[in-house]
Amino acid sequence: MALKSLLTALMALIVYFFTVSLGDGSAYSWIYGGFLTGTFAAIMFTGKVNKYRRIFQFVFAILFTVAFIGNLYDERGSMAMTANTFTESEVPFCHLVIPLVFIPYVLTQTVVFPARILGHYASIASLLVIWFVATITIGRGWCSWACFYGGLEDGFSGIGKKATIKTVGKNREIRAFHFAVLVFLALMTLAFMSSIYCQWFCPFKLITEFPQLIDIPSLIGTFVFMSLFLILVVILPILTKKRTQCGMLCPFGAMQSLLDKASVYRVVIDTDLCTGCMRCAEVCPFFAIDRETILEKKEHPEITCAKCGACVDVCPQHAIRFDYSFTRHFRERNPGRAFLDGPGRLKGLVRGILEPKHFFVFSAFTFGVVISSGLAVNGLERIVRALAAAFSLGGL
Repeated sequence: MALKSLLTALMALIVYFFTVSLGDGSAYSWIYGGFLTGTFAAIMFTGKVNKYRRIFQFVFAILFTVAFIGNLYDERGSMAMTANTFTESEVPFCHLVIPLVFIPYVLTQTVVFPARILGHYASIASLLVIWFVATITIGRGWCSWACFYGGLEDGFSGIGKKATIKTVGKNREIRAFHFAVLVFLALMTLAFMSSIYCQWFCPFKLITEFPQLIDIPSLIGTFVFMSLFLILVVILPILTKKRTQCGMLCPFGAMQSLLDKASVYRVVIDTDLCTGCMRCAEVCPFFAIDRETILEKKEHPEITCAKCGACVDVCPQHAIRFDYSFTRHFRERNPGRAFLDGPGRLKGLVRGILEPKHFFVFSAFTFGVVISSGLAVNGLERIVRALAAAFSLGGL
């Protein structure tokens, strides 16, 4: 109890700094700060990591969408991208295309995405710094704890108790398809020296920004965006209870899977405790656990694991846990000794804080706080003002 209270208090300080102090100190920042602190406390005191992580991600996604659209209307008066938007490089940089803009830039020093390098609230430089820090800390955990787009899938996949479409038997093929899509998009981007994913495949254009409807190609493109959003972000997550866009199309997610070994955290499976019940495979939203994973007694989920905590929560034998990436190496060099029983014999609260589950959740949630605070508070303010205006008009 003391450990959980201490971690919650520390998180409350972090939330206050990033959400209230660095913000405008408004009532909206206090409300969102209270939500963040309460959500983290729920994770700590109930132990249900995935349940409350999903609530946080979905709320963040909704508030982000409202804030992003509101900012576009403030800047442009519309969600549509004009020719001037491209020539002036005023498009907010999207982290989803980081793997697609990298190769053209290295080979030709050309930035194929029309965003500003510096000086914009979503500049290329700022998001690259955030991406680098995320990669070496939480790795693909970004997709579970900080991606505002993925939060929408988290919300829709939570509708209903059981999956109508079972995917466990096809998880390996789905993972292979995801990486094939990444290669295809990278080659197409290089061939056309243009952000092909954004122009034809991004399902989030419908809720962020889109080209003006001025000709047949733009009309077709809009239809494609709408279809992809409805199918991959709404319908399939409801039917499969999986993050289908994240696990089948998103180029950023595929890249983070490949780079996840750089992260200091991982999820491990204790094969001695595992009874093969397959509940972890059923609930994994990223297609990262299948029958082969369990039957072959692998000591970790497959490469697409995003550290969401779903398998950790559901395992009846507590055979799945968060761990440090260097723990196994330490044990091999120090047989019979646990990592936290090293020099100094860490005990009490300090040792508890450094337990991988606590330290990972604290790190990942902190990342979510930093990423979400500004836009979420802005979105909350816009929603409250819109509701107040609606009630005011209704009273008239």
